[in-house]
Amino acid sequence: MTDDTATACVEIFRRTTGLDTSRRGVAMSDEHILSAPIDSFAIDSLETMEFIMAVEDRFNVELNEEAVNACRSIADLAQLVAAARV
Repeated sequence: MTDDTATACVEIFRRTTGLDTSRRGVAMSDEHILSAPIDSFAIDSLETMEFIMAVEDRFNVELNEEAVNACRSIADLAQLVAAARV
């Protein structure tokens, strides 16, 4: 995985979940977003789906649903994207 892939995934996650605004409270570092369990962010299934779709659009990939569901963190997802781009 490249740092660019991880950075882009974090940016997309912030944008699609509202973490780039104050409505979610305390600002989180990119490292925290990458490593924390996705389910710890208290986002709903629609936000999760919007995030995955935005990642697929950004990187022009189609991710396997089972593989996406197995991802526990944004870092896991970034690795999945990197592998799909090869």
